[in-house]
Amino acid sequence: MRRRAACTAAVVFASVLSASAQSKTAAPATVDPCALLTKDDAAAALGEPVAGPPQSKSMPGQAAMCEYTGSGLHRIHLNLIFLDASSAAIYKAMCAQKKKDGLTGLGETSCWYNDKHEELQALKGQQFFSIELRRNGDPTEAIKAAARKVFERLK
Repeated sequence: MRRRAACTAAVVFASVLSASAQSKTAAPATVDPCALLTKDDAAAALGEPVAGPPQSKSMPGQAAMCEYTGSGLHRIHLNLIFLDASSAAIYKAMCAQKKKDGLTGLGETSCWYNDKHEELQALKGQQFFSIELRRNGDPTEAIKAAARKVFERLK
């Protein structure tokens, strides 16, 4: 049953993003995601030097991503998506059903994607972001530190 709920949540979230992308409401100006998660932030989170320049892609006014890589399969990836008001409300309801342990300081809507703590999701206003961190050891504290920096820099 738990697996089915996770699949259902993924489908619902995909439809939220699709609806938000098709919304005719004005989106905020494009934000450089690599200015929100810097090379220094990435190196601190991975605990090692990172390759640069970072990969950064954006769809004006809708979504953007930034990724830094370390050694082997180590990487940190930031997704930034602008949601319309109804999509943000749907996301808040979904996040309310997930774990939030240790996520103080990241606004009223932040949660772990799963129990591994390799992905953290948050909403600031109508700006959704997720950070995925792959490295050796427990990623919890490193991903929270990176997310706090992104959260503070988001306007």
